Amino acid sequence: MVIVKTVVSHMTTTSEKVLQETLQFRKALPELLKTHPGKWVVFLGGSVKSFHDDERSAYESALKEFGAEAGYVIGPVVEQAATPVTTAVMFGLSYA
Repeated sequence: MVIVKTVVSHMTTTSEKVLQETLQFRKALPELLKTHPGKWVVFLGGSVKSFHDDERSAYESALKEFGAEAGYVIGPVVEQAATPVTTAVMFGLSYA
């Protein structure tokens, strides 16, 4: 009998990459609001890769440049208000 031992290295999933980029985007937002209010950005690697006038052009640019699974964030440069979320909603325990 042969036993194969598999070593699994930690691989970052696309959703984990997007979460990290989202946090970085939110940190950069106050400065972006001063320089590019109302624009859409493609954000990757902790920085803005491009600015756009609308969401569609930002998405098309990101898809062409980085592909579908690069983990980039496309977001509007607008004031963002916190959205209160309960634990029940976060974990899908709310059936409203």
